[in-house]
Amino acid sequence: MEIMLRNVVYRKRVKILNVPVQVCQNDHCSHSQVVDVVKEDLKELMENLGQYPERQNIEFEDVSELSHLLVLIANQEEDATVRQALEERVNELLDLFLLAQSLGDQEWMRELRQRLTKIMI
Repeated sequence: MEIMLRNVVYRKRVKILNVPVQVCQNDHCSHSQVVDVVKEDLKELMENLGQYPERQNIEFEDVSELSHLLVLIANQEEDATVRQALEERVNELLDLFLLAQSLGDQEWMRELRQRLTKIMI
């Protein structure tokens, strides 16, 4: 199976862009499923949208660190590596954490800790 970024439509009104999905590339298989690591993030997003969401597009990389990293990697030049992209994102999140800490923003710090934890697994 191969991982691809796909769009998921929720309640025929919300298009969630760049959701990591495992896709079977075999001629005899047409199976695809959301990558396990992001299922909880996707579920939480859909729950927050509610039963009757307004028509909109949501970039999943703003919600999921794995999706964010995959989009970064997909948009990088050929010589860039996954390790480099991961290191850059961790450094970016750590810089943001220091800023949140200096501002005393506990909620932002909690969110950044969660994001760091998800990509450090």
